[in-house]
Amino acid sequence: MKFENIHFIINPVSGGGKGKKIEERIKELFSDRNIKIKTTQKKNDGLKFALESVEEEVDLIVSCGGDGTLNEVASALVGKSIPLAIVPVGSGNGLARHLHIPLHYEEALQDILRSRSIIEPIDCGKINDMFFFSNAGIGFDAEAVNVYAHQKQRKLLGYIKSVFLSIFKFKPVKISVISEQEKFSGEAMLLNISNSNCMGYGFSIAPKASLQDGQFDVNLVKKCSWITFSWIGAGFLFNKKWGKKRNLFNTEKLEVKISADYIQIDGEYTPIQPQTLNISVLPKALLVLKG
Repeated sequence: MKFENIHFIINPVSGGGKGKKIEERIKELFSDRNIKIKTTQKKNDGLKFALESVEEEVDLIVSCGGDGTLNEVASALVGKSIPLAIVPVGSGNGLARHLHIPLHYEEALQDILRSRSIIEPIDCGKINDMFFFSNAGIGFDAEAVNVYAHQKQRKLLGYIKSVFLSIFKFKPVKISVISEQEKFSGEAMLLNISNSNCMGYGFSIAPKASLQDGQFDVNLVKKCSWITFSWIGAGFLFNKKWGKKRNLFNTEKLEVKISADYIQIDGEYTPIQPQTLNISVLPKALLVLKG
């Protein structure tokens, strides 16, 4: 399928400034198409621009940025007939990895240009009035994302540094989890709800997660010693269920009550008011170009 009317939403600071290089390349490659390029300047610009593009009934909307930009753009397209294309420019690129989209922007743009990708519907996650597409987390992973958001060092080394710094800051969170498959109330190290099988840099704690099965893969790690938590973390790396404090289950929806004032959504630090989180799957609610 050849897309004629295409809107590109670019985060110019993504990938250490790679976002700036993309605009001229888009103009060169898509000179025979009807395109519009929108550059984000602040949080929620991606959502705003994508909603405007939906109103203009374009053929395709392309997110050119990191996971935060992608979340904003995709949130505007949930339940819509306009497909989303991803040109990964950020660091983690979890959803792009799951969808086998080239991680170099030139290759990703060429795939769109030559219509080498296919359109597929994927599941989306919803937390109260917020959407997520890769994963959401409460506890240690949210703390690591929080630390990462407030430090200057980026990319993989920045993530690794954030994980180690989080060990000294993190305290188990009080949490209540209710679903048909699992009920828990107490202190936990981690609650991660995975829609895709990939987090940033190809790391996975839910390798069997599917974007089209109508279910989340949920990891719950109850309060434990750092030695035990490290053992469980090693199990994540080697795709092994190590440690009795880790529960893995599948569910379509769950209710979570927490005392924390932030979570992570698609790898982005997200402040919240301590509250009840109603989390559910929206089956095949987003159209995407898959590599």
